[in-house]
Amino acid sequence: MDLVFPLFTSGFISNEVNLFLALFIGMLFGFILERAGFATAAHIAPVFYFKNTMVPKVMVSAIVTAATLITLGVLFGYIDYNNIFIPTTYLWAYFVGGLIFGLGMVMSGWCPGTALAGIATLKIDAIFFALGLLAGMYFYFDIYDASEGLRHLANDANLGRYTIAKALGSEDIRVSYIVTLVVSFGLMAFMMIMNKIAKNKGE
Repeated sequence: MDLVFPLFTSGFISNEVNLFLALFIGMLFGFILERAGFATAAHIAPVFYFKNTMVPKVMVSAIVTAATLITLGVLFGYIDYNNIFIPTTYLWAYFVGGLIFGLGMVMSGWCPGTALAGIATLKIDAIFFALGLLAGMYFYFDIYDASEGLRHLANDANLGRYTIAKALGSEDIRVSYIVTLVVSFGLMAFMMIMNKIAKNKGE
């Protein structure tokens, strides 16, 4: 059997091994988050005021590394692109959810993933953030069936498996890769310029 990723969908590994690897990779990911400084709001919140570029640097490095490995894997036949899980895009739900998510992250300095890393290191604010997150999820699912407007918002504008390349009228993964590089490095350049402006104002 050929070694083609994802290993589970290609039948190279069993469901049990897949779950074990997911647990191991998740723990490793959490450890790296903590070591990179993502397990404290003191490092995350200043990003939104352009006072700290450490987090964007780590994120851009991770995005570029992952995009490069995936693109090379697909082009050389080691990754089955059609079996890579890409969540269904619901345009309006993503737009509204993104606004709420962004507002919550600015106010708290946490996102769900970093909050879990914060909880592992016993950050009290991360624990309260996670409790608020769970309460919000419970409230959403509690009113979902009773609210026709909410159901429309959550399910309208279904774009299916939507990628950057598809948005540009192409199916070539290299198109997505090039745009990802441009946006990632553009974002990093913007953050560094704004960081310099913020430092000059603070002097």
